[in-house]
Amino acid sequence: MTSATSHVQSSLRSNDQSGLPQAAAVLAYAGALPPIIAAMLIWLQPDHLRPVTTELMLVYGGVLIAFFGGVRWGVAVMRPGGPSFASLLGGVIPLAMSLPVFVLDAETVRFVIILAALPILLWDDLRATRRGSGAPEWYLGVRTPLTILMGASFLAAFAKVLTS
Repeated sequence: MTSATSHVQSSLRSNDQSGLPQAAAVLAYAGALPPIIAAMLIWLQPDHLRPVTTELMLVYGGVLIAFFGGVRWGVAVMRPGGPSFASLLGGVIPLAMSLPVFVLDAETVRFVIILAALPILLWDDLRATRRGSGAPEWYLGVRTPLTILMGASFLAAFAKVLTS
């Protein structure tokens, strides 16, 4: 391995200032782009294109909620003493929360589910991390601002859908 490759890999593994792996930050912020772009398009594009963009945004929101469940499941199974039933259930609940987003027709209800789930899951993850049973601190260092950013994107799109 060349020294340049080694340096890139090392810099993607961690950020010396915050302990936040830069690869996680880069991928997380890249993952925030779809709802941000979709919200802008919902506001800016012609009315006849808005339903497709709205649907894509809602599906992304459902996948995002399910993803947080997967993170919780992963944290649970990596615990030194093994997972508890409650911690595994904590990984399944977000998936159950996301299912209506995929099957309901009502955009309003689907937006409300996403807008409610994002802060609830963040709050619970913050609690779990503070008591030592959650993800590492660096995860919340990226998750918290991203949840706020994505929540604002979903809220902006929801506001436009309500007023259209």
